Amino acid sequence: MCAQQKTALRGRPKTLDRDHLIEIAKESFWVEGVTNVSVNEICKRAGVSKPGLYREFGNEDGLKLTVLQNYREHNLVPLYEAIQADRPFADNVTALSELLLSHQAETNPPRGCLLQDMTTVRAQMGEAAADAIEEYRAESLREYENWVARARKNGEISTSLTDTQAAAYIDLQLASAMVLIKRESPVLAIDMFLRTAFSVFQ
Repeated sequence: MCAQQKTALRGRPKTLDRDHLIEIAKESFWVEGVTNVSVNEICKRAGVSKPGLYREFGNEDGLKLTVLQNYREHNLVPLYEAIQADRPFADNVTALSELLLSHQAETNPPRGCLLQDMTTVRAQMGEAAADAIEEYRAESLREYENWVARARKNGEISTSLTDTQAAAYIDLQLASAMVLIKRESPVLAIDMFLRTAFSVFQ
């Protein structure tokens, strides 16, 4: 048996459940705040060793980056799809509101927006996670801007705001709605808030 084969046999089998660990980390960051949960605590909750976590993600920054990527895929992309749909602007607003409110109903306690939460502590994040935060924030603004531009072109909205200004406005209103969700405000109150916020485009 060659030395390479002996080395392979001596290696420890990989037992870490990557998806489970990502979900535990995302849930912990989302509920308690990314700066309030240690890697040691995440390892304890997921039932993995710290060296095992580092082998999988490189370091704490790599874990947070992976959590952000997971959040984008499962939480941000559905939001983008809601406003990209080929239907009137008002119908997309309704779909967006329903998506956010269904999220509130499905999670206990309600989570709010993990990207928004991470943005507030970006200076305390590692380089890779901080770069991803900036990338996803910029992506969100582009999606809102494209939505406004399309609706304006189709004559569905009227506003003196530029597309860029309107995108920033939408971003702020959605962030506020997510804060209301995290505070467990009544569903009807959140829905009314969103409809009032988007009424400026009528």
